[in-house]
Amino acid sequence: MQISQIYRTSELNFVYPDGFSFFEPYLPYHFREILEIGGEVYTARTQEGSLAGIFIYDNCEKGGTIYTRSREIFDYFYALKPFNFLFSEMQTELENELYDIYTINFEDFTFAHRFSYEISLADIEHADELEHFMNLTHPRINKRWVRVALKNGDRCFIVRLNDEIAGLGWVSLVNGVGRLHSLFVQSQFRRMGMGEDILNARLLWLKSNHAHSAFCEISRYNVASAGNVIKAHMSVFGQVYQYFKK
Repeated sequence: MQISQIYRTSELNFVYPDGFSFFEPYLPYHFREILEIGGEVYTARTQEGSLAGIFIYDNCEKGGTIYTRSREIFDYFYALKPFNFLFSEMQTELENELYDIYTINFEDFTFAHRFSYEISLADIEHADELEHFMNLTHPRINKRWVRVALKNGDRCFIVRLNDEIAGLGWVSLVNGVGRLHSLFVQSQFRRMGMGEDILNARLLWLKSNHAHSAFCEISRYNVASAGNVIKAHMSVFGQVYQYFKK
């Protein structure tokens, strides 16, 4: 196995082996984004030069993702950096939390949701406010991510109450595939239908922008979010695992 670190986005044009990752359509986007927020990208190749694994890591959050089908490469990257959490599609006996990957095909999607809240789209002029909110709700977040995500085309859907952000959710669209991520509703406003509104606003936006499918990852412990996406006719396609350092 040959390990290399990638420093420039021009080096991210990989040839992936068959079945490398469910997230393959998104990988170039994720790798470019991690470099732009100051993170690191490592590759593992066979002696013949074939790609066998990729590891992305954010030193600010002490977190990352391992992409590989090889247990040997998984173990190498698992031990490479100090971390609070790591994600991987590989299941092992190490301590982890299961996330289900929910998907939807927009060809079969009929929109029938009725909204209860006014929803707005944030842009770069709201970056300071978004950074503040994300830092409160995700204390370890790399705040550079907010501006990078907005610059790269991510959209943030917001519900405001009393002129303050009560809940928000992000969405990205890459190669016709949407990803719903980073949904958060403040605790005092939960179980009021706000998360469901934000979910459906993002689905409607994706469909109107000609996405052919979308996915999201939800912890098995997050029963409320799982219930919302099932109600929106999303179904489980696969799993990803969040590992914790002992």
